[in-house]
Amino acid sequence: MTDPKMFNTGAEYALSIISGKWKPVILYLLAGHPRRTGELVKQLGTSYKVLSDQLREMTDAGIVTRKSFNTMPPHVEYRLTDEGENLYAALRYLNYWGEQRAAASSNVKIMCTDQMKQAGDDGLCVITKQHLHHWKQEVVRPK
Repeated sequence: MTDPKMFNTGAEYALSIISGKWKPVILYLLAGHPRRTGELVKQLGTSYKVLSDQLREMTDAGIVTRKSFNTMPPHVEYRLTDEGENLYAALRYLNYWGEQRAAASSNVKIMCTDQMKQAGDDGLCVITKQHLHHWKQEVVRPK
């Protein structure tokens, strides 16, 4: 048996799960509905390899599930687990906090990818005070 990995706080552990350039945006894109690999690549503007690595790590962490379909041609869908949906709810507030802090700083800029804007989807940038109020009213699913 190996020793458990130690973290100073629960927040440090949570952030280690979503660390990386694409994981927070992947969480957003999967929130509420499944997506196929090709859809995610198109919206993110990243390579299949980078996306596959990120999705594998998120699947291993238990926040994303992968479903294979036996069709011609075969395809795969990814969706958030209940734990992933709970993590997304927390990330929404963290995003709002970051946007507010960045707005108060002249040397910080937050922008979504051009691919998401072209798709009419601003990613996590869409979180506003209205979303925050709604988030405060949501009930996070019990484990």
